[in-house]
Amino acid sequence: MCDIYGENITLWFNLYMLNGDYIMTSLRYLITLLLISLFFVVSCSNSKPNDSEFILIGTQGPLTGPVDNFGIQALGGIQLAVDEINSAGGINGRQVKLVSLDSRGEQKESLIGSNLLVTSGVCAVIGEPTSSAFLSSRSAYARHMIPVISPGATAVGVTDGLDYVFRTTLQDSIGAPYLADYLIDVKKYNNYVIITNTADSYSVSLSAFFRKRLKERNANIVGEGNIYGAATDVSAEIRKLRSKDIDVVIYTGYSKEAAVIINEIDKQSIDVIMAGAVGFQQDVFAPLVGDLAIGTIYYAGFSPNTNNELVKRFNMLALQKNIKSDMFAAQGYDTANIIFSVMKKVNTTNCDKESRVKIKSGLAKVKDYPGVAGMLSFDKEGSAIKVPFISEIYKAGNGTYSTRVTE
Repeated sequence: MCDIYGENITLWFNLYMLNGDYIMTSLRYLITLLLISLFFVVSCSNSKPNDSEFILIGTQGPLTGPVDNFGIQALGGIQLAVDEINSAGGINGRQVKLVSLDSRGEQKESLIGSNLLVTSGVCAVIGEPTSSAFLSSRSAYARHMIPVISPGATAVGVTDGLDYVFRTTLQDSIGAPYLADYLIDVKKYNNYVIITNTADSYSVSLSAFFRKRLKERNANIVGEGNIYGAATDVSAEIRKLRSKDIDVVIYTGYSKEAAVIINEIDKQSIDVIMAGAVGFQQDVFAPLVGDLAIGTIYYAGFSPNTNNELVKRFNMLALQKNIKSDMFAAQGYDTANIIFSVMKKVNTTNCDKESRVKIKSGLAKVKDYPGVAGMLSFDKEGSAIKVPFISEIYKAGNGTYSTRVTE
């Protein structure tokens, strides 16, 4: 195999829009495959077969589109790990290069992208950070015996039954009950409203975890609300809450809709705190709503505001590269380093089938890996076992927003 990608190549795969619908024709797919095949042929013309000095790692995620922050941040963390490993001599004498695809976080584009990556000669893939896109693309890697790890997919079952599929992110089935217990036991809140984005399978499943735990703890779910998609007017749903005794509104979607919800709550003079998961990360949520974010509590798989020496070093590296030190960057960094550590252990020098089988087997044995996003082990289904970080947003004396890590 030859050097097909140059020093810092990113293989962009974007499908454009026509009258609001994505062009997904077989002709476009065929043209893309032909162009990539031509690129392989031209680049290999002056190289010996099977004489590559590079280890290729695939990445896939939204680098454009409505959730591009997740993919951009994850890729930033991955690149930090690549720069480090290459500076230290690479993996078993081979330098690492990335083959990166932009899926926009869309299920169809993710599926097509995965079918391109399986032909690119990669040893492993750091996959989609969102659950729905990862679910659509994971099977292609499993069929072709290429290990794939999501640094962000949280939905239930995304790794089940597929030997080559892993995730390093905190599971919602752990995080949601953990936060519910904290709100009940530590904050002493008892009256809850759950708001779900019914257009988002992630939000629906996360609401189910919160609902189940609150009921198990005999907390009062005094109401539930639903929004659909990128809602801009939630006044009717919020108006239903005005006559209720509420301590906490749990929203299980992402930051843009969360901002619409909290602005409407403030407009209708309802005194509650907001709680949830990744949709409330302060570096994304606080810029949208300002002081209304103060007091918001969320769980995540990482916090930059700890005294852990690994985290402090990661924060420094991220700052030097102008990368936000957030959950997706941290989990991208950890995911890449876990892959690299396994590849060293199994003495990977190429990406053939035998090597990929060894990498998969090595990943399945990972236990108590000391990552910047906490200690991690993989369970029998390839999902991460780790403890959540509970954070509360506050406003510092200099006017910036930050979080206190409470757990």
